[in-house]
Parts: sequence; structure tokens; C-alpha cells
Amino acid sequence: MESHRQGHRMTSATRQSQAGMTALGFLFLAVLVGAVGFAGLKLTPMYIKNMRMNTILDDVKRDMSGNGPTAQGIRYELAKRFSVEDINVDVNAFKIVQSKNGFTLHVQYDERASYVANVYLVVAYDKQVEITR
Repeated sequence: MESHRQGHRMTSATRQSQAGMTALGFLFLAVLVGAVGFAGLKLTPMYIKNMRMNTILDDVKRDMSGNGPTAQGIRYELAKRFSVEDINVDVNAFKIVQSKNGFTLHVQYDERASYVANVYLVVAYDKQVEITR
């Protein structure tokens, strides 16, 4: 063997000590990946619901702007779209305030999902759209 490589030869004892992850390390990694994966499974439906809510609010804004909207008409349109999208949110939870250009539609709520025992994951939703006359 070349003289510059002789000091770097791996022996069988060195190879055995570098065999890989220990069982305890693997268990710790599996618990960590499982906890994050479980949280992802709990949070995904809430984020999908929030994305559908954003779409509904943007669609209501697009469809009702410039068409002489009323507060009652906005609530009816929201209730109809929530029924189609199968979203269980009380339409009366929306604040519809008359502004100088039309109406401001504001919704703010928190959604909770139980994680483990009395630990919850919380997603806060806050969106406001302006519907012009």
C-alpha cells in the first residue's frame, strides 16, 4: 500500500462502531416524525376549510360588488355557498358593516382540534373583504 494511505486504513473494529443508528436513536426519530405527522393530520382539514372560506369570500365579493348588495343579500349568498361547500359556520358570526363605498364583510374565529389529552391545536382565521355598491 502507498505510504500516505497506511494511516487511514479502516479496521473491522472501526467499521462495527460506525454501523449506523442505534435502536434508541431510531425510536426517538420515529416518535418525533410520528408527532409531527399526527399534528399535520389534525391541521390539514382546518387549513382546507380556511382555503375554502377564502374562496367563498372572494367569490361573494366578486359576484356582489357593483350589483347593489344588501346585508341580507350578502348573508343569503354566504349561507347558500356554505351549504354547497359543506362548511358549518354560523352566517350570523360574520360582521357586515355598511361603509361609504358599500359593505365590509369581516369574519374572525378560532378552530380547535384536540391533539393529545388536553392539548389542542388552534388555527385562528381572520379575513375581511370590501363589497362595493
